[in-house]
Amino acid sequence: MKAVGRDEMAAVLAVAAEAGREIMAIYADEARWQVRDKADDSPVTAADLAAHAVIEHGLRALPWPWLAALPVLSEESPPAQLAGRRSWPACWLVDPLDGTREFIARNGEFSVNIALVLGDEAVLGVVLSPVDGSAYVAARDQGSFRVSGGDWALLHVSLLPADGSPLRLTVSRRHGLEQLAAFEQAVAARLGPVERHPAGSAFKICAVAEGRADAYPRFGPTSEWDTAAAQVVLEEAGGHLLDARGRRFRYNRRDTLLNAGFLAVGAEPVQWLACWPA
Repeated sequence: MKAVGRDEMAAVLAVAAEAGREIMAIYADEARWQVRDKADDSPVTAADLAAHAVIEHGLRALPWPWLAALPVLSEESPPAQLAGRRSWPACWLVDPLDGTREFIARNGEFSVNIALVLGDEAVLGVVLSPVDGSAYVAARDQGSFRVSGGDWALLHVSLLPADGSPLRLTVSRRHGLEQLAAFEQAVAARLGPVERHPAGSAFKICAVAEGRADAYPRFGPTSEWDTAAAQVVLEEAGGHLLDARGRRFRYNRRDTLLNAGFLAVGAEPVQWLACWPA
């Protein structure tokens, strides 16, 4: 496996930042949104498509030929472009605008997600906030960072509280709320009191990586481009992103790009998995 380091991390961050600026230009002018529904009833805006074009161009212009030549697997890629994807030894896995519903709701909780996948493993991830330009950046064996104003702050997950303070769950506003209630009851019985913090997009996983949340249980469906970049951020910070059977997520190796439910945790994954609803 070819190694990626700080230079590659910074270059991909710059691509994400350019996409973020394009998104915000459209965000500021609702007349340019051009919202429509895709075949799965999920919304897409002009910002999704513009960010996709910026990212694809930026990745192909990277100064490392082996990275610039990789195919781009994006939420906005045309289906014909993805034929034969499972035979790719490596690819970019991209969500140009994660949280389109949050974009439309104008709550600022949307992100640009770019991941590098080698084999079936995500090894580099960037999750950027177009609203303020801050980002989470990580690469395998290089650490996990929150980048803001040019400063790279090293991240590490939190241990479970030992003083009886509530466990902090970051959660989806829209998906799996009935299962979430059952999970919270099981956690409260096994680990202690729980408080819930709704949020949008891949920032929920990054909140666990940053130690601002202890876990993010996800019961509704996601796609591989929703989790890949943030998984690197979380794992390099010492955390875990696991399916209901305790297995790490792998990428671009199944007929579907849809994920089942998952659990993002900072510490004690076995304890958390024991609370997962049957």
